[in-house]
Amino acid sequence: MKNSRLLIVFFALLGALLIGCGALHPTLTSITVAPANATAPSSPQTSVGFTATGNFTNHKSRTLSVADGLSWSSSNITVVSINSLGSATCKMPGTVTITAQAPANLQFTIGTGINNTSAKVSGTAMLTCT
Repeated sequence: MKNSRLLIVFFALLGALLIGCGALHPTLTSITVAPANATAPSSPQTSVGFTATGNFTNHKSRTLSVADGLSWSSSNITVVSINSLGSATCKMPGTVTITAQAPANLQFTIGTGINNTSAKVSGTAMLTCT
């Protein structure tokens, strides 16, 4: 009985700690993707490096990374593939939207696992493959 009470207290404190991680920290409000517009040949296949700058509620900005929960996507993976570091490769001619997305802050829920349930913020750029 005593062990079960300690376990309940432990998980309650852990939950409070995890839920409070985002408290008093600046929140991500927007993402600026650079370059905003790029052109690259598809033959030979050429890569373009994109970066994502996070703009926060404290009026500061910094480069975002995978450690911030940043993810990249292409509106058409047949034309352009993009990796987790923001390197996009033109595979055939066309124009695509490149999207960088990250959570606004650290907001966790505990259920079947621990998940960041924060709203997502995104920014976009265009890549034209010739």
